[in-house]
Amino acid sequence: MNILKPDRSNESSIGYFPFLKQNPSFRNLWYGQVISELGNWVNSIALYALILQLTGSGMAMAAAMMAKLLPMVIISPFAGVVIDRMDRRTILIASDILRCFTVLCFLIVESREDLWLVYALTLFEVALTGFFEPARSAILPSIVKKNHLVTANAISGATWSIMLTLGAALGGFVVSLFGVKAAFILDALTYLLSAWFIIKISYPNTKSEEPIKKNNSSGIKGLLGGGRYLISHPIVLALALLKSGMAIKGGIMTLIPLFANRLWSDPAAVSVAVGIMFSSRGIGSAIGPILIRKWLGESPKILEGSILAAFFLGSLALLAFSVSKNLWLTSLCIGLSGMFGSIVWVFSTALIHLEADRQFLGRIFGIEMALLTLIMGISNGVVGVAIDGLQMTIQSVILWMSGLYMIPGILWIIFLASGTKLKKS
Repeated sequence: MNILKPDRSNESSIGYFPFLKQNPSFRNLWYGQVISELGNWVNSIALYALILQLTGSGMAMAAAMMAKLLPMVIISPFAGVVIDRMDRRTILIASDILRCFTVLCFLIVESREDLWLVYALTLFEVALTGFFEPARSAILPSIVKKNHLVTANAISGATWSIMLTLGAALGGFVVSLFGVKAAFILDALTYLLSAWFIIKISYPNTKSEEPIKKNNSSGIKGLLGGGRYLISHPIVLALALLKSGMAIKGGIMTLIPLFANRLWSDPAAVSVAVGIMFSSRGIGSAIGPILIRKWLGESPKILEGSILAAFFLGSLALLAFSVSKNLWLTSLCIGLSGMFGSIVWVFSTALIHLEADRQFLGRIFGIEMALLTLIMGISNGVVGVAIDGLQMTIQSVILWMSGLYMIPGILWIIFLASGTKLKKS
């Protein structure tokens, strides 16, 4: 049953290319996303290669993944308060420019003794991302009509996935042919180009927008206000927690390079294999929400049911991954896992846009980002401890991950049933 408020505006749909053609502000935001996310994945492959070259340790790899995630736990909620007070476009531009200079600092890393600098720079880069990503999500309702929000989120989700595919593959080849420094330089340039596109975003006439109340309270009070809003709106709270459930399998980011490193000893071959596996994840992630929207539609009821199915099918994909024995079968399983995870990500974001008050979007997405990165960081840390400390095999770790991934699906079933009962009362 549909737990959300009826929204007749969702009955009007639009194709992806006509939408991009008719909305120049979203188009520029999208161009920036295309460029910067391409560089992000080149950066990630370079970081994996750098860590493996310096240490070859599973725990060191897990620590790097945690450094890419955990700062958002602290930064994102307070960033959400800032996002709800300041011009969101300005925050996006500043984040891009600062990330450009941060990435360039990776060029001075030369040896294992510089490992602390790798972690420090990663922490700062991710802290800036903790401002950028919630701001990008929060700005959408200001530049996109309500009946086109599902379309906009589907494009954004597919773009992330396609850029994962292209960026991971490009990163693997750039690192293998030109080295990690070339990859970091390429990433820095993409941030500058992204900022240039975002500068071109223009807001519609403010008179046509819904009024957004200004909050002059302190950051802590503003954050608490966002928390109170979520508690008083259990539907929005449940939607904001869905990505945290998906983050249970976040440790796959550590498992992928370790899996490749166990199969091949040559660093160039490892980089290419990691690129192929991440590309498979991107291909799967790109097609999931698009296929659901094309075949079944985009009503809230369809989105809710798709999220439910995605958790259980994602668990089966991980189960298949746990018994895979070669690169291509593993890549297929990773692709399916990415497809179902993307359905959860894109559709939960679209439902939040449809259900939540715009004045709280920065804090909602900030808190959501903090929670999901906390779970994802823990997942990566547990993977590192399980493999290095407990001497578990990669296959057994994935098997455990598959079982745990069913839990949020079960909780979502319970919530949908509880929501139906509450609505009737």
